[in-house]
Amino acid sequence: MQSPVRALALIPFLLISSALVQAKPLKVCALYPHLKDSYWLSVNQGMAEQATRKGITLKVMEAGGYRNQGVQVSQYRKCQQWGADVILLGSVSYRLDPAIRSQLQQTPTLAVVNAVEPDSVIATIGVSWYEMGQNLARYINDHLASDTPVTTLLMPGPEGRGGNQFLKQGLLDHLQPNKLAIVATLYGGNSVAVQRQLLTDYLADHPAPQLIIGGAVSAEVAINELRSAGLSDTTQIISSYLTHAVYRGLIRHKVLMANSDQMRLQGRMAIDAAVGIADNQSLPPLSGPKILSLTRDNGQERIDDSLSDPQFRAVYEVTAEPNR
Repeated sequence: MQSPVRALALIPFLLISSALVQAKPLKVCALYPHLKDSYWLSVNQGMAEQATRKGITLKVMEAGGYRNQGVQVSQYRKCQQWGADVILLGSVSYRLDPAIRSQLQQTPTLAVVNAVEPDSVIATIGVSWYEMGQNLARYINDHLASDTPVTTLLMPGPEGRGGNQFLKQGLLDHLQPNKLAIVATLYGGNSVAVQRQLLTDYLADHPAPQLIIGGAVSAEVAINELRSAGLSDTTQIISSYLTHAVYRGLIRHKVLMANSDQMRLQGRMAIDAAVGIADNQSLPPLSGPKILSLTRDNGQERIDDSLSDPQFRAVYEVTAEPNR
């Protein structure tokens, strides 16, 4: 039988050991579809600055594009091998790969920005991309006056990826009848080269549309291609989400309107949600910031929680020191 004196002597040691365990920094692993545009770069800055503020160790990996599901599966496993307490998943696909889905019970996982299939992750940090489409429709209904439907080219990005299908449905469901005449929908990867080829090929064979509605990369490309073709005065541009180049287009009156889902704020919210999960807090199924409608008139005043700082470069690791 252990003596009372020896047992009492162990108590300070146990208390110190417990404190050391509690002081161990939370390890969060974040997976992005890519870092090809400043949208995800802005999410990245939000995560990095909040992880630093909260004393969290953060590891970031990006798949290199929405087609690279196998890469993301491998990165998810690397997060687990690293010992992540929580994984923040910017999924390349709405339908989760079975290899990831089978591991969701092993590591608490939150979806970030991109929605995934129901009954999979714990919660989603982001906005409804259906509502992003609805927000575009609301602006078009209120501001585009025409006696005849406006001929419109849609360039949403990669088909069925990143919420595109939900955004398009939200747009179509809430447009007033005969407001737009959609002449074509061009799908392609979120790279400047792919989007430029899509647009130049279309303009070579078809009359220029009166309006282009596209993802941010498509909108960026359209600004330059329309100028080169002498069409800047006849074709207007609306962007479904915001990047630095789209923001510059707004200020210079090259872009009519753009959604902002405040992606830098989403990055901060995702880190906060990871802390909440680690503390056994319950989260609503979807939580995110308000969707903003940025125009030529208000764009300069409403981007503090949207875009990364001009000098910011991608951060792939934030290392936190144990509390002392």
